[in-house]
Amino acid sequence: MRLVIISMLLFLPSLSFGLDYQNMNSADMQEMMQQMQKVQQCMESIDQQQLQSLQNQSEEFKAEIDDLCAQGDRSEAQKKALSFSKKMSKNPAMKQMRKCGEMAKDALPNMPQIAGQEDYSNSHVCDQ
Repeated sequence: MRLVIISMLLFLPSLSFGLDYQNMNSADMQEMMQQMQKVQQCMESIDQQQLQSLQNQSEEFKAEIDDLCAQGDRSEAQKKALSFSKKMSKNPAMKQMRKCGEMAKDALPNMPQIAGQEDYSNSHVCDQ
C-alpha cells in the first residue's frame, strides 16, 4: 500500500503538465480515472517482500559502485552496473513495475517520462 501511495504521489504532479483540462469532457476524465485505477491495482499486485529485497540490493549496489568510482575504478564500476541492470531487468517485481508504468503511460500519454525508464547506455555510472 505504501508503494501505491508513493507511486500516486509521483504521478499526480505530472497530470498538470501534460493534460489540457479545458478540452477534457467528463467521459474522457472518467476513462482516465478508470485507467489509473487499473494502474493502482497493478501496483498493488507487486510482491512487497520482493520490492523490499530490491531496495536492499539497490542500496548495497549503490554503495559498492560509489566505492569503485571513488577509487577510480571506473571500468569495473561500469561493468558491475551493466551486470546489475541485466539482473534487475529479469526480476519479476521489476517486470511488473514496468508493466504498470506502461499502463500509466498509456493512460496519460502526455505524461513526462517515468523515473527509471531513462536510457543510460551512452553514459557512465560514475558520472551519474
